[in-house]
Amino acid sequence: MTELNLYPKTSTPGSTPESPAPSKSRWKGPVFAALLSLLFPGLGQLRNRELWKGFLAAATFPSLTMVAGYSRILLSFWGMVGFFVFRLFLLTLICLDAFRGARLGRESRKSFREARLVYFVVGALILTCAVFPSTDYFLHKFGYFRAFRVSSDSMCPTVCEGERIVADMDAFLKNAPQSGDVILLDFQSMHGPLYIKRVVGLAGDIVSERDGTILVNGKPLTTHRLPQICGGPKDESLIRGEEPRFDPVSVPASSFFVIGDNSPNSYDSRIPGFGLASSDQVKGRPLHIYWSSDKSRIGCLIR
Repeated sequence: MTELNLYPKTSTPGSTPESPAPSKSRWKGPVFAALLSLLFPGLGQLRNRELWKGFLAAATFPSLTMVAGYSRILLSFWGMVGFFVFRLFLLTLICLDAFRGARLGRESRKSFREARLVYFVVGALILTCAVFPSTDYFLHKFGYFRAFRVSSDSMCPTVCEGERIVADMDAFLKNAPQSGDVILLDFQSMHGPLYIKRVVGLAGDIVSERDGTILVNGKPLTTHRLPQICGGPKDESLIRGEEPRFDPVSVPASSFFVIGDNSPNSYDSRIPGFGLASSDQVKGRPLHIYWSSDKSRIGCLIR
């Protein structure tokens, strides 16, 4: 008769029960899926074989950018901040979903081989959604929104060196600049760095100088019509110099007499080498400061 051992084997003293060793590779798949969606939103879901979820995730970003572009919310400081925060929030959700999907092993029941063509088509659509916002068509359609770094103090304290601004490049397509407007100027149409200046003389005006004071049609230009400066004062460290002297100038049609708010240290229409600005040199209007070393100036409107 065969004897059955009904009692479990006991471990010897000092030994520990065997347990499955934790797999170091269990995080590789989820992390890889999250990274894929970080680089190309939706690609992590495709890796998890969640095809349509991947496509919807990818289509979210060009759709969101188109809505922002047509609504022009990017030209508002808080609209711009809200857009980028919301975009980052969506990207985080998509990456977390890709990570969680890989961890839970959510996959389509159909094998890759059976649906190979569908995978390739959806993958191509996801990559197209990622590349589309950088195409010439898209950039031209929404090219009115531009960001710049200010490289000089010629317009300080309105906007100072090192600060970063947002500009509306379509601001003067329909209406010409008026006296007091701040403009972006393509100096001498050389397609180089853009200058920021303030318009003080329009067609038909006579701009002159007397004892360091700028006159427009014989009337003093009081403090260059500067608005109240937003944020902390920026003019304390500016180097003061003498105002440039110049002969009276009669502004012709389609031209503008422009100066910098830091008038003693500005290269502008008072200098013979600079001259008047023509209408075709006006490229846009600075709108607001989106970064400054002085935090109180972040979000300030440029007026």
